Amino acid sequence: MFQRIPLAGGLTLLVICLAPTPVAGGDCAPNDTVCQQLQNAKQNQADTGRRLQDIQQSLADAQQKASQTLAYINELKAQIAAQQAKIAQTQAKLRETERQIRLTEAEIARREAHLQVRQGLLAQRVRAMDKHGSVDYMELVVTSRSFTEMVDRLVIMQDIIRSDQRLVDNLRQERDQIKQLRQKLQGEHDQQAALLKQQQDEEAQVERTKAAQQQALDYYHQLEAQLEGQRKELEAEKARIDALVSQLQAQFDAQARNVGGGTGRFGWPERGPITQPFGCTDLLGEPYDPSCPTRHIHEGIDIGASYGTSIGAADAGIVSLVTWNPCCGYGNYVLITHGNGYTTIYAHLSAIYVSVGQAVRRGQPIGAEGSTGYSTGPHLHFGVDYNGAWQNPLSYLS
Repeated sequence: MFQRIPLAGGLTLLVICLAPTPVAGGDCAPNDTVCQQLQNAKQNQADTGRRLQDIQQSLADAQQKASQTLAYINELKAQIAAQQAKIAQTQAKLRETERQIRLTEAEIARREAHLQVRQGLLAQRVRAMDKHGSVDYMELVVTSRSFTEMVDRLVIMQDIIRSDQRLVDNLRQERDQIKQLRQKLQGEHDQQAALLKQQQDEEAQVERTKAAQQQALDYYHQLEAQLEGQRKELEAEKARIDALVSQLQAQFDAQARNVGGGTGRFGWPERGPITQPFGCTDLLGEPYDPSCPTRHIHEGIDIGASYGTSIGAADAGIVSLVTWNPCCGYGNYVLITHGNGYTTIYAHLSAIYVSVGQAVRRGQPIGAEGSTGYSTGPHLHFGVDYNGAWQNPLSYLS
């Protein structure tokens, strides 16, 4: 019994090696032109498939990047719209502040004019008092007809002077308050102007970023168009190669039938106990199969025997693949094409006695039991493939 390690490289290798009727990894007989042509066609098919896969991956990457770039551009557009709304709001506030400043300056001018008038009237009173000299309080006493008249005259004169002075002081205070208001408005104006410039700079930066992303988007669209053209060309080339492979494979299959293969009945390649049956398994190293409850499947049967036991061909056919890979996967193994869609695999061999393109008869020794590849001991992994799907060998062995 063996266990295959679930490494990506190993799984990929197994998928390639377990194709229904591959021809690769060995030399055809010098006079077997069909085998040689099929080898070349298979190689071209694999190369074209890889190139097509690379193109498709690059196309998918370009489409993903274009989609991401477009989403980013839309996000930038939303940012620009939001920034423009902020700018419009700041501009409206700035215009209102400028209007308030103009009104304040007009009010300051009006208050200044009023102050100058009041100061002029007060100055006139002061000059009149200076012209007639200082107030003679004794004269007011002598000339007054009564004490009450004297007091009234003194109080009136002092009230007039104090009233004028208070009015001037109030006007000055109001003027200073309005000047302070203007300074405050001017400060708000400067802050709003600075904010407006910052917002406009931010908008310009986002616009530049959007322009750069638009260039990237245009590039990805051009790249998509180029890759799409290459993809179509490779698909056409692969279709041509697939048709050639099918044609050559049919000829190769016919060769296998000509040597007596393709009956669908197989003899045991060796005798021994079955150490692992075909079907669903809980061994994680086996190939993934979602149809199994355990999600893994064993695609053949393992037959236990002594190391070096001779392995015979289960049916007549043509050797289509010989692989020497003792360290990994199936190790050293052989594929035989029998015709009519049947292929058999013999894995973990310690020795191989046949070569690619060689015709073999039923029961002919093709190798020796071993434990190469991912294996826990000597055994043979034997599998039956019919039209590209692995079957339970017990349904075909007799």
